[in-house]
Amino acid sequence: MSNANNPTAAAGWQTLSRRPLLDRAPWLTVWEEDVLLPSGYRIDGYVLAETRPYAMVFAVTQDGRVPLVRQYKHGPRALALDLPAGYLDHVDEEPLACAQRELAEETGCVGGDWRPLGSFLLDSNRSHACAHLFLATDVIPTQEQHLDPSEQITVELLPMAEVVARARRGEIASLSSMATIFLALDALAHARGRS
Repeated sequence: MSNANNPTAAAGWQTLSRRPLLDRAPWLTVWEEDVLLPSGYRIDGYVLAETRPYAMVFAVTQDGRVPLVRQYKHGPRALALDLPAGYLDHVDEEPLACAQRELAEETGCVGGDWRPLGSFLLDSNRSHACAHLFLATDVIPTQEQHLDPSEQITVELLPMAEVVARARRGEIASLSSMATIFLALDALAHARGRS
């Protein structure tokens, strides 16, 4: 039976108790919960992880190039090629403002026409944190980078076809960058189809 036709399944889980396991706010907070499912089944020790939301942008310059950033990522312990992105500075920051700030800081690109590609849960089993994805067209590389002390970023302005080729060869490893690239390409194709 589909959960869409089962109102009990849509009612959600009931939290019976909640205990903090780790508090490294704002970066990571881990909770353990005992929960009761609508079916009556109980799960003790269900782990949730609260992380920060972030914004990411697929930008296209006026001459058709896409800025990618190459920087060290400590998770895989390697240099990674990604789209420009960054965490929202505070809970009230608008994702678009964050995306515009990060694009300017990391690549020096500003301006352009912006549109949202969507906001997506990073791990719906463990968190409500979202990645807010954007497409920016006709951006202008007019200023220098303004990097945080922890950042060392090299910018690569690549033709769109080269970005797609690198993505397909697995040279862009982050799921959020891959999703943003192909959502942006789809949005651009639909925009061309309407004009």
